[in-house]
Amino acid sequence: MQQLVLFLTRYRNNLLLMALLLFAVVRHSLKNKVSEHWLNSFGSQTSAQFSSLTNHWKYYWKLDAINQELARENASLRASIRYSNAPHFSAMSSYDFIPARVVDYTFRKKNNYILINEGEKLGIKPGMGVISGKGWIGTIIETTPSYSYVLPFIHMKGDIGARINGKGLGQLSWLGKTGQAILKDIEREYQPVAGDSVYSFTRVEVAPPVLTGIVTSAVQSEEDLSWDAEVELISDFTSLNWIYVCRFKDENEVDSLRSIIE
Repeated sequence: MQQLVLFLTRYRNNLLLMALLLFAVVRHSLKNKVSEHWLNSFGSQTSAQFSSLTNHWKYYWKLDAINQELARENASLRASIRYSNAPHFSAMSSYDFIPARVVDYTFRKKNNYILINEGEKLGIKPGMGVISGKGWIGTIIETTPSYSYVLPFIHMKGDIGARINGKGLGQLSWLGKTGQAILKDIEREYQPVAGDSVYSFTRVEVAPPVLTGIVTSAVQSEEDLSWDAEVELISDFTSLNWIYVCRFKDENEVDSLRSIIE
């Protein structure tokens, strides 16, 4: 169907010329005024409808490209807005958020992956954090000039540091089931309760703290009395479209200080 529409669009002027020539021949063969008036009206309407139809289908097949551009602009706008649910210690202004489209991903495996359509040309490097409009996604581990490979949280090596806002730190690990994780080794004085918000807590060069999940339940260890909390993830890893790569603006400055210390 698309090939037919593209053919009609490309050769519509030639087809219209042939139709008008045929119309002229028919008109010449009919000399009375009634037939002439009818043919004039029919020809004008047919020409207008044909042009309208081809323009409509030509626009229809451009919709995908238009939607992609709108989605990209929307991603850029959302990336420029601070997360209203971010904890007070986050400094979103210290990062650039590079929008990228997810071109391939898995979510049913033990070791899943995400492939995005931006890479070294935009300054993306391994070690950068990846977030969505909802929360934490993963970390860049491989790049090419135009693409990047993301190690998502839903991977056996996707663990990150995390904290409950106003409470203790812990290690957030995927449980192997989509949407479920566990926050381990929370200090015993910080009892998690259902409904607590869990934020990512990585090195400053990786990403700012972003909402990652919500505590659903918690149990206390009998050995050291630390807490383990079950967490429902915020990001939907089964339906990924646009994500943001976090680029820390002061990376060079921090690296230079570390080189002095080391």
